[in-house]
Amino acid sequence: MKTTVIPVKHPMDPDDLYIPGQALAQGAIVAFPTETVYGLGASAFLPEAVGEIFRLKGRPADNPLIVHLLSADWLNQVAETVPDLFWPLYEAFSPGPLTYIVPRRNEIPDIVTSGLHTVAVRFPAQQAARTLLQAAGVPVVAPSANLSGRPSPTRARHVLDDFAGRIPYVIDDGPCEVGLESTVLDLTTDPPRILRPGKITARQIREKTGIGVVSWTDTPYENQLVRPPSPGMKYRHYAPGAQVTIVLPGRGQSIEDAFLTRLEESRQPVGLFLSEASWALIRGSLPGIKVYTYEGESDLAGAMHYLFDALRTLDEMGVEEIMAEGFAGEEASAYMDRLTKAAVEPRDCHRVLFVCEGNTCRSPMAEAIFNDRFAKRGAHASSAGLSVIAGQATAEKASEALAEWGIAPVSRPSRQIRAEAVREADLIVAMTENQRARLKHFFPDAESKIFAMSDFLDGCGISDPFGQALYTYRRVRDQLGSAMQKIIDRLILI
Repeated sequence: MKTTVIPVKHPMDPDDLYIPGQALAQGAIVAFPTETVYGLGASAFLPEAVGEIFRLKGRPADNPLIVHLLSADWLNQVAETVPDLFWPLYEAFSPGPLTYIVPRRNEIPDIVTSGLHTVAVRFPAQQAARTLLQAAGVPVVAPSANLSGRPSPTRARHVLDDFAGRIPYVIDDGPCEVGLESTVLDLTTDPPRILRPGKITARQIREKTGIGVVSWTDTPYENQLVRPPSPGMKYRHYAPGAQVTIVLPGRGQSIEDAFLTRLEESRQPVGLFLSEASWALIRGSLPGIKVYTYEGESDLAGAMHYLFDALRTLDEMGVEEIMAEGFAGEEASAYMDRLTKAAVEPRDCHRVLFVCEGNTCRSPMAEAIFNDRFAKRGAHASSAGLSVIAGQATAEKASEALAEWGIAPVSRPSRQIRAEAVREADLIVAMTENQRARLKHFFPDAESKIFAMSDFLDGCGISDPFGQALYTYRRVRDQLGSAMQKIIDRLILI
């Protein structure tokens, strides 16, 4: 198959995309830009065309799709009812990078929604996307135009890397403005809940509309991941071939110093993703290193815009490890979510997952102690939290307590527990019995491998030291240390 690339010329004429639009309406697959990422489009009403998208991407069948609409006038084609809260949200944020979960009409094929009674809808703001929808005249499903698991495409060349010769049309309108996928907001719950973080945050929604929504970081949604209501919740995404390491400065440390410190332990060859200003300060110490920079000072918007292109470009350079700049705070949740999912680790050993609440004190301490003792014995620990604020570094006193044992703290930021981490772990250890019970509730299929630290400490759990004195962190460290041999013995027997 020949793939025709259609360059967009501005100002656009409504007829410019008539041919690919009509082809799309009749069952063809058309890749096109949105303000978030490039999408792989098919008519939402043609199950065979939608099935071709799943086949081309290698996308799991239980990962629902987002339906792209030209305006709210198209809603009655896909939504059974429209919640009242939709209208002020639509007025404030659409067209734009906000996706809404609403009750689904029966006319929408099951393959679009993975059999759910809800459907995800979005109104793209990008001009070429809107012109294509107008030319097609039908609602269009459009997951990111990449092979499943690869970094999302933000340029037409990324689409061609994965699908040249496999789809008939790619519409090229240059780099995507935002660079990360849309925020997904579930309007079928009370209050509404963010299922996938994006550029639009809970704070922005509250400030613009007065509507309070549950932030993605506030409440884990993992108990719905058997049948996820939104894309991006269940499966690994965004991973290049190289190992990705997140570089986040500690308290009082500059991002430049954080990169230099992390480079002392790096794999070779290594590539860096950071701002031009940061690179200018350290480049003299790093001759010949591979680097991808974005313009200006360290800036979240710039990093978001270029992240996926950086991951793909550095991967093409043949590096073994990509070190990428991290950011803290709610505004960075979407960026850190994508970056954390990209920072995968090779599965070649026994794995234990330690779980606490915020993933800044107990579980990262357990991870560091376990890996210090057993990494060379074919075992590996990771950690996560049940209620995480994205982008937080390991607590300073936790790092100090570990340093007294000669152990380096976990270098990556805090991360929310994900269904994929649960599936990949051979053993899961929560800090308290309450956390163990919640994990078993959220992940019933993993119940047999979920334990509490009290199972290894003669009935004693480990309380949260957050905000307390150093001696409290030392006590936690000592408790964790005394449990490690029993944990490794249990892990190896599994």
